[in-house]
Amino acid sequence: MLTKLKIILTLIMLTISMFSFAQNQNQEKKDPIKIAAEQADKLQLDLKLEYHQHFLVDSVLQKNISGVMREFENMQRSGMQNPESYREVQLKWVKKTEDAFEKILTPSQFERYLKISGVSSKERKKREKRK
Repeated sequence: MLTKLKIILTLIMLTISMFSFAQNQNQEKKDPIKIAAEQADKLQLDLKLEYHQHFLVDSVLQKNISGVMREFENMQRSGMQNPESYREVQLKWVKKTEDAFEKILTPSQFERYLKISGVSSKERKKREKRK
């Protein structure tokens, strides 16, 4: 009797967890334009961007966030499950964003951007050497 009860409870828990997973999968994906706008607004405050800089930063973020999301979706559709591949795609788009921001921002703003985005001082020194 106790074994049957355990089996029933396990099945109920499994059903609930599968339902919860399905709901999470069906939730609407975030809009890249909204994400870009939120990030651009945050950077405007953090870096004290001029109006034209804010516009350009928002444009770069819209393009790059859309690009990375599109690549991730294509990878998912093709059945790719290797986390390292996703990480490589993410790093590629981060580099594109940094390269664009370096052209838009002043040197002090860009240095601040690297600090707040978590780029280590070691990575910043490598970047300086490449120049």
